[in-house]
Amino acid sequence: MVPNNADNDLHHIHNLCIDPKGREIFLHSSFDSEEESGVEFRSAIMFEKNIRYLNQLSNESILVHMHLPGGDWQDCMGIMDTINSSSSKIFMLAYGKVESASSILFQAAHLRVLMPNTHMLIHYGSLSIEDEHRAAKSSFEWSEKESLKMINIFTDRCNDSPIAKERNWKKHIIRKHIMSQLDKKSDWILNAEEAVYYGFADGVLGDRKFSTIDKLKNRKR
Repeated sequence: MVPNNADNDLHHIHNLCIDPKGREIFLHSSFDSEEESGVEFRSAIMFEKNIRYLNQLSNESILVHMHLPGGDWQDCMGIMDTINSSSSKIFMLAYGKVESASSILFQAAHLRVLMPNTHMLIHYGSLSIEDEHRAAKSSFEWSEKESLKMINIFTDRCNDSPIAKERNWKKHIIRKHIMSQLDKKSDWILNAEEAVYYGFADGVLGDRKFSTIDKLKNRKR
């Protein structure tokens, strides 16, 4: 039996995580996993394929619906590279939680909007080492470099934020403040409005600029 158009659309959305007509992609944990694993190789590969496909169709903006509790750092970096190399602008709308690795990849989007009840959690990644001394040392040094990469990403985003303008912060002050928050709190949790205040998001859905999802999709930036 040949599926009708509505069935075909639902197949793309629910099984392939893409709405080609609407130029929308759904980024979430893989349903093949028994738990909500966040970013991992399956969700990352699906995302990379879908971005590539939509870029081949046109250069119109793409709306990504993201619902992720963090995940694997390297797969997160793969998604960031995909967004940064996209010929189409990527608008991202985040739901529920933007935590750990997903808080970082969220920063790559050209436009970053949070649902009203979404929170952001920022922290250093975890590292488990079960190896001989030299390999363990190498893993630790790599983790330190990646942690600095994370700090740089958030520092750059905060540089033009309301809080930085209000307090006349220079970049080195921003970096110091972010690191102090992570040192004090371990898990630095911000609500949607606080994330916007720090420049880690561009707005909250329902704001005047982003009143509806359709207006967000059609926004030119």
